[in-house]
Amino acid sequence: MILDTLTFIGEKLSNKEILWAVGGSVMLQYYGLIDDPKDIDILVHEYDIEALDQILKGLGEKKIREKSDIYSTKYFYEYTIDGIDIDVMSGLAINHQGSIFKYIFDPQSVTAVETINNVGIPLTSLEDWYVIYQLIPGRENKVNLIENYLLNQGIQNKYLLKRALKRQLPEVVRRRIERILKEIRFNDGENVNE
Repeated sequence: MILDTLTFIGEKLSNKEILWAVGGSVMLQYYGLIDDPKDIDILVHEYDIEALDQILKGLGEKKIREKSDIYSTKYFYEYTIDGIDIDVMSGLAINHQGSIFKYIFDPQSVTAVETINNVGIPLTSLEDWYVIYQLIPGRENKVNLIENYLLNQGIQNKYLLKRALKRQLPEVVRRRIERILKEIRFNDGENVNE
């Protein structure tokens, strides 16, 4: 059901000039890390948020979102389409220890396209969500799933981890990213210590 709704949305966006991609649990399912996503998380470039909002409002119901102390995201919209919850984020920003991590969403953030029901669905990266989930309380299980995957499969998008290190991060998250960059092999066979 959730993938049918995702492809329904993907079909409506396929010929639009909108920079968007799926993250969160649907992206984790793509990598085989979870079996049953409960909702769809969509990231969209700030220039395209209004166009995406117009399309999604026409497909389902836009809900009122309650404020959260965790996020300082510029645009955080929620919809229900075919009974599935859809969260849309643009200018994603996560509050932590007196500072704010501002996630960069740009063409480099889209690292894969999964074909579902003959519709191309753009996906964000495991590397970005490795960082994001460390900043959201209660997501340690997902952080560990991603870390174990990266340990076993290698890093595909190390530039995204390096880019995150240039942002405002808690020291514990920064050290964890630096450690994983040193320990994990890369898809091109490169090793940091070489």
